[in-house]
Amino acid sequence: MSSQTLLGKSALVTGATSGIGEVTAYALAAAGAQVLVVGRRNDLGNAVVRTIEQSGGKAKFFAADMRSTEEINAMVECAVNEFGKLDIAFNNAGIFDRMNDFHIYSDDSWDEMLAVNLTGVFRCMRAELASMITSGGGVIINNASTVSHRGSLRASPAYVAAKHGVLGLTKQAAIQYVHQGVRVNAVSPGPTETAMSAPLVAQGADAVARALAQLNPTGKFVSPEAIAQAVVFLASDSAKMINGSEIVLDGGQLALL
Repeated sequence: MSSQTLLGKSALVTGATSGIGEVTAYALAAAGAQVLVVGRRNDLGNAVVRTIEQSGGKAKFFAADMRSTEEINAMVECAVNEFGKLDIAFNNAGIFDRMNDFHIYSDDSWDEMLAVNLTGVFRCMRAELASMITSGGGVIINNASTVSHRGSLRASPAYVAAKHGVLGLTKQAAIQYVHQGVRVNAVSPGPTETAMSAPLVAQGADAVARALAQLNPTGKFVSPEAIAQAVVFLASDSAKMINGSEIVLDGGQLALL
């Protein structure tokens, strides 16, 4: 893929101070986009901006909490003020909690998980859509998950419900706004090599393969770089006929079902 497929475009990435979001911010910048790096920690966000700028790109950090409508709206406004318009949005920010039995799962856990992972995505999309309609179009990409399609013995009820909802929001917006120049898609990763998986990775390739073999036929983690390249592709004109869809990055995990 050309390193300049997004030249002249502007993008925002939520949850961009670490993991998938950070790597995707770098990939979008490398493809030519100006990037609004969104997260909650100023030190990490500004470090991502510096890395992009040192590579010749343009970026700005904006601090926003995905539980706040006001901060989400201000995030989109900042992108427009900084870059002239918003062309691309990757709604990636999310939190994770491990499996708790349904009958003991607390209201507080449910409310927190949905506030960030589902309601936050809705509010981001609402603000992004309004901006893109005004400017003549754009591309929204949501970070869903393989658990958008199934249950999980690892994740909580709220996490699984939220990710199902993200895929539903993706499809709903895709059919509503296609004639206004906005495409909406998702990426759905399987288990991904991020800081959360570091303890397992430290045990070596054999340990990883044993842990993942029953889920993923390759016995390997999905890399953040693979997800980032899928986002760049979906944001580019090469994907102009892809709408209301998703790219599943799971090494064949869902094919086993």
